[in-house]
Amino acid sequence: MEHGSVVYVRQVSCPSCGLTFAGYLDNLGDGTGVVNCPKCETRVVHALPSHPVEQVPLPGHDSATHPHMRASHHPGLYAQAKRPPRLDLTDLGRVAYQPTKAFESLYLSTNLQRGLSLVILFSLALAVVNTIVTAGVGQFFGYDTRDALLLGLRGFVSWIVTLLAVLVFAVVSAVVARRVYGGRGERGATITLVGYCFPAYVLVNLLLLVIFTTGFQGLDLTDVSSWGVRGTDQVLLAAAAFVMVALVGLIWLLWIVSEAISVANDISGSEGVLTAIIAGIAAGLVYIVAGAAIRLPIGLSP
Repeated sequence: MEHGSVVYVRQVSCPSCGLTFAGYLDNLGDGTGVVNCPKCETRVVHALPSHPVEQVPLPGHDSATHPHMRASHHPGLYAQAKRPPRLDLTDLGRVAYQPTKAFESLYLSTNLQRGLSLVILFSLALAVVNTIVTAGVGQFFGYDTRDALLLGLRGFVSWIVTLLAVLVFAVVSAVVARRVYGGRGERGATITLVGYCFPAYVLVNLLLLVIFTTGFQGLDLTDVSSWGVRGTDQVLLAAAAFVMVALVGLIWLLWIVSEAISVANDISGSEGVLTAIIAGIAAGLVYIVAGAAIRLPIGLSP
């Protein structure tokens, strides 16, 4: 273990005042760490856990020898060694319903390459589906088949825009977590764990596209007056379902993404939510700028 890192220890006892507390210890390089007691400021030397996960303090982060240390929100990350990286499909599925546990496990068992691979594969699939849907119903929105499929340009651009938006989202999240909430600001881990959220984002988008296409199925999109009562009811029902799924999907995505940010940067869940909202605005600007320069497929229109 490299001297100069800090390690989170769950239980430290002060020999002077008897206080038991948890906090970050400065690694002394010999299997022990040092921290000042937050009550009496006595210098306490304590044994470090076996095979701990260490953290290198970021510029501006309080030293572990200071009496007022920021407590970890995910102390388990500092009490065990990182495992060899792998594409953990079990935790990928658990992200949907137990995001905190899934991301704590993934933080220790995956890496940046695997997180980015998920983003690349799923964003490519989403771009293809969005382009196909645009080709099918594009006339209703001022697209034609040539416009939507012209040399695959718009589909390719939409894929690039999605990749860029994900990276902007993750980097902004790491910066906000560090500068605003005093988190680790670990960009690599943030990109990795946000990457494991991306399949859920694609799932919500696909559900919305299915509802959208089903709502206009069998209707003449160029002549609204020909729909009649039945066609109008079909569209209204689809619109209600679209809004409901969009709302539930947004809340679900905010939940799992905020947990990914929380674990990656060791901040609280509520801080993760606020960070995700700020980062989401930044990522949305990417779509707005891209949409102003080139018409994106329907599913990616800002």
